[in-house]
Amino acid sequence: MLVETRVGRLFVERRGEGAPLVLWPSLLTEGSMWRAVAPALSERFTTLTIDPPGHGRSGPVRRAFSLEDCADAAREVLDALSIERASWAGLSFGGMTGMRFALRHPGRLDRLALLDTSADREPRRKLPSYAVMSAVARRIGAIGPLVDRIEPLFFTKETRQRRRDLVEPFREQLVRMDPESIGHAVDAVIFRRADIRPQLGSIRAPTLVLVGDEDVATPPSCALDIADRIAGSRLIEIGGAAHLSPLERPRAVGRALLEHLDP
Repeated sequence: MLVETRVGRLFVERRGEGAPLVLWPSLLTEGSMWRAVAPALSERFTTLTIDPPGHGRSGPVRRAFSLEDCADAAREVLDALSIERASWAGLSFGGMTGMRFALRHPGRLDRLALLDTSADREPRRKLPSYAVMSAVARRIGAIGPLVDRIEPLFFTKETRQRRRDLVEPFREQLVRMDPESIGHAVDAVIFRRADIRPQLGSIRAPTLVLVGDEDVATPPSCALDIADRIAGSRLIEIGGAAHLSPLERPRAVGRALLEHLDP
């Protein structure tokens, strides 16, 4: 279904029965990023898998938006579905949005799972290379050489060499993305992202922080920083995973999510 929100029309896939669980994926991916863990989650929850603004089956984006806008848009999705409270599992972009949802709408949140994400600004040393990639994407889309540069940010070397069945669908959907939508999303997630670390201490929802031990986009140090700031949170490091841990290590990630979300 498509839900009209402040960041445009968001596609929401609703599956399963039980307590509501929002799944929000990474930048430059769509809801299918959760495909290896979603079936098990849908056996215990009503999963609401959201394609981010301008991604997947959501509508294109023609104006600037912020991560805070995304958090408020998620509330609008819950309102449209007459859901008062939900748990949240978000990876990278989804984790950034989830933390802001927890801060802005604490009464709407049950449990929180933050995967491969950051609460800080993007490190300055990374910004020049990201700016070049963003400029190329805005002008001509995600062409092959650009996708080649993005691929190592999302997958381990082993996966890139031996599991092309995971990598090729990512590349194919990235090439299909609307260039202007990519630009606005990258601006929100990378260039306009604020440091919310000082606010994390006010999050009271039971929180799991999970990270792949080979994640270079949002490395384990980011996860540790988040876990240190949210009282009572649990930190899990997933071996042999990079940024898209649910794709590379679905059993370990799925087990950790179920243990946390359905204790």
